[in-house]
Amino acid sequence: MKFKLLAGAAMAAVCVASGASAADTGWYGAVDLGYHWPDSFALKSSNNASTGQPYAWDLSQKEDWAGFARLGYRVSNNWRVELEGGYRTGDVNSFRGGAGQAIVGVCAPGVIRTAASPTCGAPSGSVQVWSLMGNVIYDFAPDAVINPFLGAGLGASQIKVDGLQGQFSNVTGTISAANPAYQNLSISKSDTTIAYQLIAGAAWKATDLLNVDLTYRYLGGADSSFKSTGSAALQPGVFKGPYRDASVTVGLRYSFAPPPPPP
Repeated sequence: MKFKLLAGAAMAAVCVASGASAADTGWYGAVDLGYHWPDSFALKSSNNASTGQPYAWDLSQKEDWAGFARLGYRVSNNWRVELEGGYRTGDVNSFRGGAGQAIVGVCAPGVIRTAASPTCGAPSGSVQVWSLMGNVIYDFAPDAVINPFLGAGLGASQIKVDGLQGQFSNVTGTISAANPAYQNLSISKSDTTIAYQLIAGAAWKATDLLNVDLTYRYLGGADSSFKSTGSAALQPGVFKGPYRDASVTVGLRYSFAPPPPPP
């Protein structure tokens, strides 16, 4: 009799454990929206300036919004994998270098600067970034109300410098019809490169199926290349450099798996 009771208890325990284990895995979907602040995009040209050195300019982008959509699968109680699509945007703030540059940078287009009005305004244009990443995430306390997590992702990013137009801050060499005093530069190109990201955050368990995620992402990757076009003698050629960005988002993550049964 005692043996039958013990066997029954063991079978019940196995069933409960199996139910809990099955609930630990399953698909989920998530949407995140937030804010990003890109690093200055350090770019060097393929052609040299009059100094014999490349143009070394930083493309500064204004901070703006970022959005992400994720489809994931919880493979165990602590580990998740997911496919993430992201979008970041922001207007161009400046495109110029530091001291020692033959030409300092690019100013607002179509502005005739004089001694009375020497201001070099911002060029026009924007930078848009699409990313597609495969993420691996570790949950430290998946059953707690507040669950910290860390992760990393690998994939690709497409960076588009859209409609950047501006006027060289100054012109080197003898001014002539072939080398006028005011010349323009434009870039409207995109490039796709290998990318990675580091992830950290915390989730608040709103219900058994719904989590609210606070997520920090740091995006990096290989160098991107953008061909520029000058209006006359000044032709920097192809600008090349790495893109770096940080973002913070708040998102809703919904689990498609049913919650575990009560013990």
